[in-house]
Amino acid sequence: MNDTHGPATLAPRLTDSVRHAVQELADEHLDLLAESLRRDTSGGHEDRVAPLYEEYLRDHGWDVRRQAMIEDEVRDADARPDERFNVIASRPGARGPRVALNGHMDVVPAANPDAWTHPPFAGRRVDGKVYGRGACDMKGGIAAGLLAVAALDRAGIRPPLDLVWHLVVGEETTGIGTRVALREGPAPDAAVVLEPTESRIVPISSGLLFFSVTVHGRTAHTSAPWAGEDAFERLMRVRQAWIELAGKRTAAYRHPLFAHLPSAIPFAIGTVSAGAWRAAVPDLATMAGRIGLAPGESARRVRDEFEAAVARVCAGDPWLAEHPVEIEWGHELLGWETPREHPLVASFASGQAGIGASAREPLAFTAGSDAAYYGGRGVPTVIYGPGRTALAHADDEHVTEADVVECAAVLAVALADYARRAAA
Repeated sequence: MNDTHGPATLAPRLTDSVRHAVQELADEHLDLLAESLRRDTSGGHEDRVAPLYEEYLRDHGWDVRRQAMIEDEVRDADARPDERFNVIASRPGARGPRVALNGHMDVVPAANPDAWTHPPFAGRRVDGKVYGRGACDMKGGIAAGLLAVAALDRAGIRPPLDLVWHLVVGEETTGIGTRVALREGPAPDAAVVLEPTESRIVPISSGLLFFSVTVHGRTAHTSAPWAGEDAFERLMRVRQAWIELAGKRTAAYRHPLFAHLPSAIPFAIGTVSAGAWRAAVPDLATMAGRIGLAPGESARRVRDEFEAAVARVCAGDPWLAEHPVEIEWGHELLGWETPREHPLVASFASGQAGIGASAREPLAFTAGSDAAYYGGRGVPTVIYGPGRTALAHADDEHVTEADVVECAAVLAVALADYARRAAA
């Protein structure tokens, strides 16, 4: 029990028992996944699927409670605040390190249902795949997590862990659900976020900081543009200054798990708007987007850097000196990293090797997720789940049944191995 190194320490009986139990319970949990996909939880309607998870968890011996949201932080227009609640579940009498299993119940809307081979909320199992909005992102991950713990129970393996489910609302919009989950009770000792990772271990993620920029000008007829002050042209100066700063930041941060990407901390502008009439000089111009944050980087310091770049642009323009550029900072997610040698990461590698899953290099994320609320607080965190990220918000979103089953087996073994390592 005191050897904490490598997959060879896993007892063959454990991995064989887990594989067998996962296979026995797979069909039941794939049906549960299909049923969850029939509940349209876009637009803040997580209450449509929450009772399904509550019933399942109670039937499997969990203590379950609803955790209400804070009214002034729930912004989704289609749902009332009193309809928004997390499902929090724990095992009675559990002891050991507290491990949070996180899954979000909301999904993005299906913008073009006619483009789907199967209706987005039909929840169909076809040819070894489960189709539906949220199959990847991330009801497939929730199903894999439920299957993993059920398989451990079926195999008679109860790792000394205080497992807690954080089934949360609002990940696709504000992250309010996980933030509220972490406000109550002790912080977990570790967290597993079940987002789609193509069954690869994600021990690191950059963060992001959303922004919007507004530049005011003065309109004039385009036959005499010199009579106006072009807001759009000045916005482009700000844009260029920020692009140059983002390039310097990219060059300054390097990490081997991000080496295959052009940038670990991508900067991008998603929307631009200027003017109101083609024959008038634009008197208003705006842009909005995101700035990448390196793991462990201060969001306040990054805001100061970008504000200073704007100040330099304004200093060289008399109009902007009198009409300052407006910057509004939005939602932020901190970057984080769990070292590869940490017992949590090592346990997932052991789990993959133990069940014979294909061993691939850990993956780095540049996409935002609720993992930031754990990792950004110093909680050792791993993202791991079935499904391809590219399918997450796409038409014909689906997850393969084999991926769900494999992820469940890896997670089950990883939890058992993590308990062993933590106790050593």
